[in-house]
This record gives sequence, structure tokens and C-alpha cells, in this order.
Amino acid sequence: MVQMPEPVIRMIKHPDTKKVMATVSPDGKPHMIVCGSLVVTEPDTIVVGEVFMYRAGEYLAKNPNVEFMVWQGRDAYSIKAVAKSRIDTGPIFEKMSQQLDKMNMTLVAVWVFEAQEVWDESASKNCGTKVA
Repeated sequence: MVQMPEPVIRMIKHPDTKKVMATVSPDGKPHMIVCGSLVVTEPDTIVVGEVFMYRAGEYLAKNPNVEFMVWQGRDAYSIKAVAKSRIDTGPIFEKMSQQLDKMNMTLVAVWVFEAQEVWDESASKNCGTKVA
């Protein structure tokens, strides 16, 4: 587990940040989804709301390894993580459920991920640099 640097956390929290999550199918094929509900709860923890995660949820149940890509303009980060749990009750679930209700989306569960590595993928000379 690693703690995500403050610039990465700030980017994730910013409303204009684009966010995707990549999972892997049982036959080894990548699968990516837009991940608007991605939030940081601790410097080493990301949570994602399960709303329309049909294949992604199925793949996560079999292989907990994921990669998140977050970007704004030319700045981008890749976060490799591992799913630690899937919860459908409790304060994190309730808070996210209330937020998604405002957008007429029904939360099924919340996936909790532990960050393993963070890479700078910006369009700059730092591209490909491991930052955590």
C-alpha cells in the first residue's frame, strides 16, 4: 500500500477531473469504465460507487487488481490498486448513496480499493515516472 501524493488527491477531488477504471476479464482482456463516483477517503484509499458496473463488478469479484486513470488537461496520473472490500451499508455507503440519489442514480454497493502504485502520466518530461 502507498499513500497518494497531495497533487493526486487534489486532482481526484476536483470536479473537472476525468476518471476511468480498468479491470481485467477472466480471459485477460482489459475493460474500462467511466468512474465519476471515484473519491479518496484516506491518502491510501479510493472508493467507487457501483451503479452501472455490470461487467466491472463481475470482473472485480474474480480479479481485484485495477488501474485508475485521472486527468485534467495535460496533467494525468495512473493509480494501480487492489479491491479490498465491497460494502452495501455504513457511513461511506450512505454518503455516496445520497450524492448519487441527487443525480437519479441508485447505488448498489461501494468498492473500497487500496492504492499500490502511483505514476505520473502527464504530457510532460515526467511521463512514466513512479511518484508513489
